Amino acid sequence: MSHPPACPSRNRCASALAGCALALALALAWQLPAHAQPAPAANNRPQPWQREAVPFYDTSHALKGIYAHWGVPRAQAFDRSAQTLAVTLGALCQAPRAPAAKAALAQARTAWQSTARAFEELASVSIGPVVARRTQRAVDFAPTRPALIEKAITAQPQGSKAFERIGTPAKGLPALEWLLWTAPVQPGTPACSYAHEVALDIAREAAAVAADFERAAATSWSAEDQQEQSTQAMSEFVNQWVGGIERLRWAHMEKPLRAAQSAKSPDYPRTASQTTVAAWAATWAGLRSVTVQPMHTPAPLPGEALVPLETYLRGRGLNPLADKLQKAVEQVDAAMALVTRSGTTDKAAIHQAARSLATLKFLAESEVAPALQVNIGFSDADGD
Repeated sequence: MSHPPACPSRNRCASALAGCALALALALAWQLPAHAQPAPAANNRPQPWQREAVPFYDTSHALKGIYAHWGVPRAQAFDRSAQTLAVTLGALCQAPRAPAAKAALAQARTAWQSTARAFEELASVSIGPVVARRTQRAVDFAPTRPALIEKAITAQPQGSKAFERIGTPAKGLPALEWLLWTAPVQPGTPACSYAHEVALDIAREAAAVAADFERAAATSWSAEDQQEQSTQAMSEFVNQWVGGIERLRWAHMEKPLRAAQSAKSPDYPRTASQTTVAAWAATWAGLRSVTVQPMHTPAPLPGEALVPLETYLRGRGLNPLADKLQKAVEQVDAAMALVTRSGTTDKAAIHQAARSLATLKFLAESEVAPALQVNIGFSDADGD
């Protein structure tokens, strides 16, 4: 039986053992899963997922986060804002003539802006009740039709049943924007009464959507009899996420820019209220929140919080794809920040934002959706 040679000296043996230990540590590190390996981060500050393994998330964890921790709070915010909007419109219509009317109009405009921002974030990814109830069409149909608004003012519909007979282009947030900015209503007029009814109609829809989201959030997505529904819900979410990116890129930004003639300003959404950039920012905020984890925040516990797609991918060991998704989002962030600073007159900045969104959409369709085993279907949000 052979024995290893004795060390010539104690120092040389210790050195050899240290070298072996280092080699073994490097070998073990090489074999660690991708989500457990530390990687360089921006500003040399590692992300939590680079220090600790990200939990594995299944479909039920993802859906719980999407409905209970993303959809419910946003639907509730929309509901609260819409109820306030109805109250302020009622106060405007009852206000005495100037100067009180001017202050009441300003309050109604502020309430409209809050409601619009809340809805834009909720509808950025139109899932569940927003799809089932066709809330986006009911609340935010564009373009509005002034002739239909004037006809509705003459008809003076009151209550939910009467409003069902009013054409969609004469109600919702765009119609109310027209009544508050383009042709500002005055207290005690039929136009103001109609504006109040429009606000009440939005408030009814907001309350119904919030209640439906709370019911959906209580769904046991992991139950055996919910497997098919869970698969469909996840597919709907991914498709609506992709559709939301495309809607922002095409319908809200690039299409109006392309359609405008050289002597005419683009007909962007929210032009009358001069809140176009704020609307784009709210929509992107909603999309971004379901896409990437906030910087330097730990990965959520399964079922306890929203699991953004980036984190969902990391939990499945798909770090390279998650990194690509994060980078694409950062490019959109930079482009949208430039648009926020320069406004709607900077066509080059808007084109760049649209290109960044197109890159994100391509990655979502070509790599993220297949990784999640989701087929992308055609939707109304797809551009020409």
